[in-house]
Amino acid sequence: MIDRKRMRLHAAIAALIVFCAAEMVAAAEYQTTSGQAPANGSTFVACGEPARRANSRMKSIVSAVDDVWSARIRVYESVAPAPPHARRGGCVFYNQAFLNLLLLRRLLVQDPGVIEPLLYAIMAHEVGHEMHQDFSPERAGVSSQTKELEADRFAGYTLEHLNIGLDNIIPYYSLAGDEFGGQARAANSHGVSMSRTAALKNGWDLAEWNQPEDSHSLTEGD
Repeated sequence: MIDRKRMRLHAAIAALIVFCAAEMVAAAEYQTTSGQAPANGSTFVACGEPARRANSRMKSIVSAVDDVWSARIRVYESVAPAPPHARRGGCVFYNQAFLNLLLLRRLLVQDPGVIEPLLYAIMAHEVGHEMHQDFSPERAGVSSQTKELEADRFAGYTLEHLNIGLDNIIPYYSLAGDEFGGQARAANSHGVSMSRTAALKNGWDLAEWNQPEDSHSLTEGD
């Protein structure tokens, strides 16, 4: 019984390692090949990446996040089976096959009451990169880890405004740190689980206290 529990925990950790891969770095390094286009569905280029139109569910999620910030961030389904990510130009991406693997097959999450908050947190994190202008020259000197923690804080802040609690999200953020992915590259660093969870909670608290989203400057040591 203990071995089985350990195996399931390791499987969950392995899935979240992929989730913790640097979204922006993965997107920037993405190269198209003729064999990556799907057999069905119209494809086009959005913000420099081959994509398909987002499904209604993901459109609704990102639209809700946009409404909080009076933003117009566009969402697309990535052709490549890549983690959710953002790209220069105001686009955020997801891949349905990747999300299904992560949420349903690896983490065995079946309850919509768990899946929905996770999807909102994931996509709010990506919108955070756009709202923080993380691809601008002015942010070039900010480390990847700081940008990622700030996006986590942004996600928490957004979730509070959407009346989404953190109870179903924190357990997964607790497995989403760099320590579960081995030695992280400096350009890939998201922060350890404690930092990521703290940033998410901090954003939620700032919103609850009616404070500005960026009123607490996150550092890699937080």
